Amino acid sequence: MFRSVVLGAAFAASLSGLGSAWAGPADDPANWRKVDPENLLQLTINKQEVLVEMRPDFAPKHVEQVKKITRDTNYDKLPFHRVIDDFMAQGGEVYAIYQVYPRYPILKAEFTFNRDPKKTPVQWFGNTAGGDRLGWLDGFVVQGQPDEIAAISDPPAAKTWAVHCSGIASMARADAPDSADTQFFLMRHPRTGKPDEGGLDATYTIWGRALTGLDVIRGIKAGADADDGRLAPSQADKLTKAVIVADIPESKRPAVYVRRTNGPEFAATLAAATASDPNQACELLPVEVIVERPGQ
Repeated sequence: MFRSVVLGAAFAASLSGLGSAWAGPADDPANWRKVDPENLLQLTINKQEVLVEMRPDFAPKHVEQVKKITRDTNYDKLPFHRVIDDFMAQGGEVYAIYQVYPRYPILKAEFTFNRDPKKTPVQWFGNTAGGDRLGWLDGFVVQGQPDEIAAISDPPAAKTWAVHCSGIASMARADAPDSADTQFFLMRHPRTGKPDEGGLDATYTIWGRALTGLDVIRGIKAGADADDGRLAPSQADKLTKAVIVADIPESKRPAVYVRRTNGPEFAATLAAATASDPNQACELLPVEVIVERPGQ
């Protein structure tokens, strides 16, 4: 297996000290989780790979639609038609290119999700001035109600949402909340907080996070500020290919592992983490990722 690693400096140093003693993440489930290939999206942009973990627990209908469009091959060769350098890259306009009918359904907003803390714990590290908590959920930065809210709710649930940090995959929409269909955007840089704070959180549906390839996302050709980042199809970079990793033959399929933020080896990092707003939370070191690829 060929192994590539996306990690922080501290973890890189710890790996170098282990030498051959550390077999790999598959042998250490207490500290690493393997991403389900059915929920892993491989994007090819400018001849480079971006691996996006999709989260049906955050946004089930949006993930279902993204998977269908992908498997219909209708994301292939679409331009990133609106790219703002310090913000995001938007693509996925199926109808303008392919004029697919019947159209994919318009989706109801899935801006937040209800979480049972006993079943889906968050590793909290901060509090906002408004009383929300900030933490990690499987490597995603999330914000939401304190766990104690679930204890007085029936069924037990605390409202939670992922935060628009760099690398987040979110669904584009019109002004109406329930208006997303095929277009999505990839965050080049954070745009956190609620709309009155200049952010996108809890008002756009987050359905995934780029585990690798943030440099590729930031390298997508940006449009002019005067044109609000819009590009003609002939000028825009394209999403060459989108594929669900589960559909790749096993002999060629990458295996992706994400550091468990609730694992024992992450405890020191978690203890040192602190933030009082979502933007600060996004600036914390990203949770480590390892990609293993079969030998050629």
